[in-house]
Amino acid sequence: MASFQCEKKYAIDVQAVRSLKSQELFNKSRALVVEKECLANDAATKLQIVMVEGILKNETNEPLSIMDSKIYAGHSLKKFPDTVSKSDDFSMAALYPKGVKAAVVYSGTNRIGVECGWLLAFTDTEATGRRIYAECGHKGKFDNINWAQIEQKLDESGETAKPRDRVTMTAVYASIANSDGKSVVVATFFG
Repeated sequence: MASFQCEKKYAIDVQAVRSLKSQELFNKSRALVVEKECLANDAATKLQIVMVEGILKNETNEPLSIMDSKIYAGHSLKKFPDTVSKSDDFSMAALYPKGVKAAVVYSGTNRIGVECGWLLAFTDTEATGRRIYAECGHKGKFDNINWAQIEQKLDESGETAKPRDRVTMTAVYASIANSDGKSVVVATFFG
């Protein structure tokens, strides 16, 4: 009985910590949006904020380095990491209904030493809803990115992306979902 009560208390404690972290993120997001959108502080309590938290996981043998990124809409609370060794995160916020829309490209070597690239794009806006798009392959494929074309593909995508490149043996598994009133992006890069 005592063990069950301890487990229950631990679960409640973990839930409380997550709730506090979510509230802290929400407060930081609201402050960022007020600042970037040049809004009065008294208007902040009436704002509808779109928040996106992201987790990037690297399942290649080497760290991945950022090649390029594009923010179509929204503001970075925590920027895309410059390198992803095993796991890292980012967060963005924006006013509703405009929302958040962004993309990032990482480069590195696959398991056989070939230079490769991994692209991740995501959105959470009133116009598009939650969507995610990804690509992978030879690094050269990402040298001159047509961001308008990526945006179009993103707007036509769904809530999961699972591209594979058979030549480079690279892949991405990515999803976007609602969690505690914010969107959560999770992407794993394979190679």
